[in-house]
This record gives sequence, structure tokens and C-alpha cells, in this order.
Amino acid sequence: MEGSVMMRALVITHGDIGEEFVKVAELILGPLEGLEAASNAGHSAEALIELINNWLDREEGPALIMIDDYGGSCATAAQLACGERKDRFILGGVNLAMVLGFLTWRENSEAEVLVQRIVDKGREAIVRLGGS
Repeated sequence: MEGSVMMRALVITHGDIGEEFVKVAELILGPLEGLEAASNAGHSAEALIELINNWLDREEGPALIMIDDYGGSCATAAQLACGERKDRFILGGVNLAMVLGFLTWRENSEAEVLVQRIVDKGREAIVRLGGS
């Protein structure tokens, strides 16, 4: 997409879940740019909001925050940090398919389209494989 700024993403989760998603994505796709992870571990609510604000303020352009648990501290902090900012997106329920989809499609997708594709991919990745 000539002339546009590529979206970046922050995976922010409880514990090291997000960091592990980034590590696995690097194993699959090679070295990555524009994808970072952070944990809420050891952060007060205010510190977590500040961490996200600092990440958002570091670069211009669209930004995506993927969090693990809708309604948890990561989601609340992301919502407060993003506020009414333009081109800021938050998705809950992050899984590996969403992270890989983001990395695969972000160069060739407009922000709104990319975010919806990631949501769809995350839902498609949740399947029942067996059991009675």
C-alpha cells in the first residue's frame, strides 16, 4: 500500500503469554518488526496505562492492541490508554492465529479491513477437534 503507514501491534497479556506468542511467530516467520509484547505482571493499573500510552506515543500511524481477556486489567488499561485516539484498535481473546494473521496481512490491508480479518481468523482458529 504505497504511501500508507504499516500498522504495528502490541500483545498485552497476563503473565508471559504475549511474549510467547511473539517468540513463536518469530520461529514461524523469522525476524519481526512492528510487533511487541508486554505483561501486566508487576504493574499497577496506572503503570499499565502508562506503558501502553508510551507505546502508542512512540510512533505515528495505526496501532493494534491485542489482549488476552476481555474485561481484565489488560483490556481496561488498553481502553483507557486509547481513549478517543484515532486509528487505535483493541481486540480481545488473542490467539496465535490472530498474531500470525496480523503479521501476514498488515502490508496489504487497510486498518479497518485488517482488524476485521484478524477477528475472523481468531474465531476460525477455535474449533472442536473431538470428544463426546
